[in-house]
This record gives sequence, C-alpha cells and structure tokens, in this order.
Amino acid sequence: MKILIPFFLLGCTFLPTHAQHTAKDAIFANYKLSGSNLCTYIEPVNVNYTDAPKGYKPIYLSMYARHGSRHLSVLKDYEEPLELLRKAYSKACLSTIGKRTMSVIDSLERMAHGRVGELTIVGARQHQGIARRIYEHFPELFSNNIHLDARSTPIQRTMMSMVNQCITLKECYPKLTVSSDASQHDVWYMDTQDAMAYKYRKTPESVKALKEYNKQMIKPHRFVHSIFTDEKFIQDNVNQNEFMLQMFTLANMPQNEGVNIDIYDIFKPEEILNLWKKDNFKWYVEYTFNPLTQNKVPYTQIHLLRNIITVADTCLLSPRNNITLRFGHEVDLLPLACLMRLSETAYESTNGDEVADHWRNYDFYPMAGNIQLVFYRKPNSPDLVKILLNEREQTLPIKSDTSPYYKWKDVRNYFLNILEKAPKE
Repeated sequence: MKILIPFFLLGCTFLPTHAQHTAKDAIFANYKLSGSNLCTYIEPVNVNYTDAPKGYKPIYLSMYARHGSRHLSVLKDYEEPLELLRKAYSKACLSTIGKRTMSVIDSLERMAHGRVGELTIVGARQHQGIARRIYEHFPELFSNNIHLDARSTPIQRTMMSMVNQCITLKECYPKLTVSSDASQHDVWYMDTQDAMAYKYRKTPESVKALKEYNKQMIKPHRFVHSIFTDEKFIQDNVNQNEFMLQMFTLANMPQNEGVNIDIYDIFKPEEILNLWKKDNFKWYVEYTFNPLTQNKVPYTQIHLLRNIITVADTCLLSPRNNITLRFGHEVDLLPLACLMRLSETAYESTNGDEVADHWRNYDFYPMAGNIQLVFYRKPNSPDLVKILLNEREQTLPIKSDTSPYYKWKDVRNYFLNILEKAPKE
C-alpha cells in the first residue's frame, strides 16, 4: 500500500490498452482498468488522425459526453464497509491488512463527505483536457463567428463537466460565444432510463446468465479471511459476496478521487481479473446489442440519436461554425455507441469469458467517455463527417472512398434507417 499523496498534477494518462494482447495482459499491467464504469479516462497518446480529404475544413462538432470522475453516488457505499471494519477492529478481529485497509477507506469516506456523486478534480481535468484537444486537433473550426451551445442533465457532476469544457474552450478561443443550459427539459433525450429501458435490460435470459456467471467469478472466501481473523465474527456479521464487491468498488475509487493510494494488493491478481470480467459481462449484457436482451437495449437512445441528427441538420445550415456539447451518463453513452454501430462496440456472445476476450468495457465508457461527430465542408462538394469514440477514429458499415470520413447524407440515412428499426412497444 502506498501512502496518501495528492497527484493532481500527474493526470490520468494510461498507455493505450490496445497495445496489450488480452484483457488479462492489460489489467495485470494496470489494475485501474478493472474499474469498469469507475475507470478514469484513457487520454489519447500520440494520436495521428487521418487527414481530411483535400480542401475540406471542419465547420461543426457535435458531442455526447459522460461526466468526468466523481465520488461514489451513495454515501453508504463508503460507510457500510467502513462500519464493519471498525466493528471488527473494536473486537480485535482485523488482520494487519484489514487495519491498513480500514485507514484507507476512512480517508476515502472523509474526502467524499458532503460531495457524494459530485465531480472530483480528476473529472474536471479530464474535461479540460478533452476541450483543449478539440481546439488543438480542429483549429480551423474556431473561426467564422463560432458559437458553442452546451446542454447538461441537471446533476452536479454533469453540470460541472459542462462548465469545465466551456470555460476551457473559451480560454483557448476568447472570441467563442457560449450558451449553456442544465434543465430537466432536456433529460428526456439525454438520459433515457425509464421503465421500458429497465424491461429491455432485465429479461429472464439476461438475469439468469448474469446470476450464473456471477457465481463463477465471485469467490470471496480467501479474500474475506485475509481481512478478518475470527470465523465467528465472519459468520455473524459478514455477507462475504457483498463485502468483497464493496471493497472492490472502493479499491477502484482512488483513481477518481485525486489521491495516489493503492489497495489493490488486498486482492489476488486473478480475483481482480474475475471481478472485472463479472462487471464487464454485466455491462455487455445490459447495454449492448446481444441475444440475451433480444438486441433491444441500444434502442433506448433513439431520442438522443434523433437529436444529434436534427441539431446537426440545423447547424449545417448556419452561416457560422458551431459546436454542440451534451453531458450525461455512461448508461446512455454505451448504448448510443452501440446504436450507431461504431466499429469497436460490435460483438455478440452469451459467454462471459468470450466477451472478455473481444469486448472490453474500459474502451467504451470510462469517466468522461465521449462520442464526437466532426463535420467537414468543401465548396461545391458534399459535407463529410468523422466519428470519434473517446477520441479514437471509428469506422461505419458504409461505403466510403475516404473512410473514416463519410458523406453526411449517407450517415444520416444510415442513422435514420436504424431509427426505423426501433421496437414499437
């Protein structure tokens, strides 16, 4: 375990995960990747974007982004395991590892007190970095009386993510005009988590598959007995599965809190891998196109995709350049990427181990994860669009002589065809 040291200046840049041969290789090289939706943003390193076709210049950028790193959303997720550890300590039932762990969880709880679910300094800097790279990668966009319109769900972490991007872009280009809003008015398309979405995710087949896989992946006996030293205390007080999962969540939080703590050593490497595989399969089953949910869940994002199309059509008619920023959540970002059929999201299986070999959640919806559509124009030529997932160029199943640049009219028709196939229930 490392001592508590602020690392605000160190950032959260990781080596590209695709350089690793397997998920096991990647996670064993960097345990932070095991965090699933708690994984911090993997900043692009030495990105070489494909040059736009000759004569084309960017005129519009549209983005949907997840909020940046946050504290845990529920205070009891800190308090319950900490209370149990304190109780064991008072009864002299904590191991040396348990005592060290208790002190770390106490620190995490203190940092989150009064800030549950809120954006951390790490999250703020993630969105500042994304904004700076937009300015650096698309400098020609920032001209022609450019206007930025930003929208956020009315939650502190999404609103502050929006604020950090808007302020940074304004600092980069002072002539930028900005309008912003964070209202329940826009939630209907930016965060679609209604009864129908729950119904799509919780089919009998998905519930059964996840339950069976969880049994294979969650093996708490060794872990629990490394923390507590008294068998009777464990039997009387510890829900072993629940406690192991709580501690795994907390082990993944320091990367989001802005402190350099490492308590991954309370787990064996294979335990970390298996707990990640459990989470990876859950997110895959409940948010992507797959047989266990009848290939329906991504259609929860039809309103968001339609908004992207409609706003793009409007902005492309404008005489000035424009940016549209939307800030929401991973439960919308992931199914939106799948609905768009972005190249890296496509995979179908009902086997958790196979999914882990081909579909890795840390590539899709880390803290501050985002989808960017960058539109290009050349006089007397059709408008083109390029799509980025977490600032990585994507391909679409559309014919193009200039991939990853596609004619907007082709992409628009492709998206509209997807919307037409949405379930009618």
